[in-house]
Amino acid sequence: MSTDTKRSKRFLLILGLLVGLLSFLIVLPFLTWILVAVILAYALTPINDRLSRRFSSGLSAGLSILIGLFLIVLPIVIILGVAAGQARQLFADFEPGNVSQLDDVIADRFGVQVDIATLHDAFSGAVKTGARGLAGNLFSIIGGLPELFIGFTVLFFVLFYLLKDGEQAVAWFRRSLPIEPAVQKELFEGTGLLLHNSLVGTAAVAGAQAALLGVAFLVLGLGNVIFWIVTTFVAAMIPLVGASIVWIPASLYLFVIGRPIAGVVLFVFGAVVISTVDNILRPIVMRRGTQLSPVVTIIGIFGGITLFGFVGLFVGPIILGLLKLIIDIFVREYPESVLLEQG
Repeated sequence: MSTDTKRSKRFLLILGLLVGLLSFLIVLPFLTWILVAVILAYALTPINDRLSRRFSSGLSAGLSILIGLFLIVLPIVIILGVAAGQARQLFADFEPGNVSQLDDVIADRFGVQVDIATLHDAFSGAVKTGARGLAGNLFSIIGGLPELFIGFTVLFFVLFYLLKDGEQAVAWFRRSLPIEPAVQKELFEGTGLLLHNSLVGTAAVAGAQAALLGVAFLVLGLGNVIFWIVTTFVAAMIPLVGASIVWIPASLYLFVIGRPIAGVVLFVFGAVVISTVDNILRPIVMRRGTQLSPVVTIIGIFGGITLFGFVGLFVGPIILGLLKLIIDIFVREYPESVLLEQG
């Protein structure tokens, strides 16, 4: 390689890094919107593929977005809005002045003295922190209509062109990656498995458990059902925690307020039906492949929620799972580099 070629290559690399950094700074304010668009594009691809057989690529992408708007986005926004309202009502109902009588009830029934005020502070702090992280910037941007308009504009155009020209974009990306074909194939397949297991598998299991618990709450006459459905959905996605973190305390609550039969029914329903759903449904909807440890999943969920808001619930584990996949491939395919670094 000549001196001029080396100099040109070095300059092009520096220029590429500089432009790449500036591009990242430009994209960063809209990163959450872009991630939402990617998730929606993945979810709407099967619909778009069917529509593209009858219509042009642009028309099928537009129709897919309309379907996704009414079947996915709008219901989620409504549910989160109702859940936020019920959360505020729950905070009001749990004020120490409103539940101070539980001190005497618990003392009479179980012979245990409980400081409701202390429980209130702990409960309120935990729920408010969780709700704030769950909602993320979804509600914080409502106050700024220009930012909201720009965000939805970015979301719409990214989603539209992902659906319309997604195959060409993936093909260009494959050609541009300086990776061996076998390694590239494994990387793309592993990424597809991570997307499916997080967006389809885990979400389907968590959604089924949350819906079942919501029905049980309605039948038993418990309030703030939508809030508890959302809470159960998030909890069911967390390994080693699951929906039991909601239905077990709810069962104990029914015992405390003098409804032992309802408490037993809810406990049995949770232990037999809701917990069994995970064992039955998960093997059906989950694909074998890249599996994340509970630690990685938990860090991914909470870190993702903190960084990206509600969408981070799905994106966080995918990003950490992708990092693990890249490290595994690198260590296996290029062991000499690892040994050189160790030496």
